[in-house]
Amino acid sequence: MPETQIKRDLVLLLVSYHTPIREVDKLEACLALLPENIGFAVVVNDHRFGEPIERLSKKADCFLFNSDNPGYGVAANRLVGELKDLPNYIGILNTDLSWKPGTFNTLFRWLSLNKDVVLAVPQILNLSGEIQFLCKQNPTVLGLFSRRFIPERIKPEFLRRYDKWYVMANRNYQEPFEVDYLSGCCMLIRTDSFVKIGGFDSGFFLYLEDADITRSLAKEGRCIHLPIASVIHNWGKGNYARIGLIIVNLASAWHYFWKWGWSLW
Repeated sequence: MPETQIKRDLVLLLVSYHTPIREVDKLEACLALLPENIGFAVVVNDHRFGEPIERLSKKADCFLFNSDNPGYGVAANRLVGELKDLPNYIGILNTDLSWKPGTFNTLFRWLSLNKDVVLAVPQILNLSGEIQFLCKQNPTVLGLFSRRFIPERIKPEFLRRYDKWYVMANRNYQEPFEVDYLSGCCMLIRTDSFVKIGGFDSGFFLYLEDADITRSLAKEGRCIHLPIASVIHNWGKGNYARIGLIIVNLASAWHYFWKWGWSLW
């Protein structure tokens, strides 16, 4: 922990689950270059003594260990609850991200001048520097089924077109635009709006908590794709491969549709 607590404009909240050392190395380098007005905090799910992520504890504004694994959203909620002095903005981040110096200061300055925006996600790039099409329409049964269960090599043309519509591939990802469903890998949120809606819905363990919170925050203001800065996302797509994660994914979909209504396509 820093010896003296500095008033932050933005605090990046990192949700860790057995983060490998190679990701910790990248994070440590990026976090070391944050300006003084931007801090970071870490919550570790299913903590095991001696994990590499513990290296970040000395410079974190808050470092929280969970012996259990309450899920992504609940862990983020707990971390917000532990912050002694809430900043104007929080960032909810995966640990598989890296970025150039100045990225989050650029995003914060823009948000501070556009108070009607309550949620923004920067441009998300893969390791090769290509855009990841992570802006989406509100979830539909067909959209989720097509993307998770039908391999691309056997997918009919109409579903390929549908998938492109679903991820807004026809939009110019180099320009800001409002989005129904923003990726949870790197969300910048106005703190008062986050608190007002009660944070993440605890009914989501993993997956679709980002769709849900985007929809809830949209009642408070604009939710936008903001490509004035970018982050690199080492996206594993684990939910496509492991049966346990597929079951969790289906449970999240069930909870989402019962909450917001069933949309088939």
